[in-house]
Amino acid sequence: MVVFIAAWRIGGKPERLVASIYATMLLASTCYALLGGADADADYSDLHGFRFLLDLLALAGVVIVALSYDRWWTLWVGSVQFIAVMPHLLRMADVPLEPIVYAIMERWPVWIAVGITGFGTFLHSQRAKAMTCSA
Repeated sequence: MVVFIAAWRIGGKPERLVASIYATMLLASTCYALLGGADADADYSDLHGFRFLLDLLALAGVVIVALSYDRWWTLWVGSVQFIAVMPHLLRMADVPLEPIVYAIMERWPVWIAVGITGFGTFLHSQRAKAMTCSA
């Protein structure tokens, strides 16, 4: 949550957009869990359709931001988001994938993307401070 708030307060438009993508994912996932979808997602032996949809939408959103703005970190976020999509594709293709591997490959990249977004926000705020000090 700290990264999202920081991005919205001190970030530029790309930082705010990417933070909004991941905050929306978190909110949608929480709502889904509260509506009873968490029981089905607790078992990683099958495809998680809702999370797959969220990951695909996030990937599309991040790629659009990365192509629209001149920020190197958005490419990194897009890369780790692509990694989050891969286990779903592997599961769909019936590739033997241990449930713990599926869980790690699906969850960890999203948190890495949030961390990179925080780092990108920090760098943007430092750049903005430097520009105001030199003007």
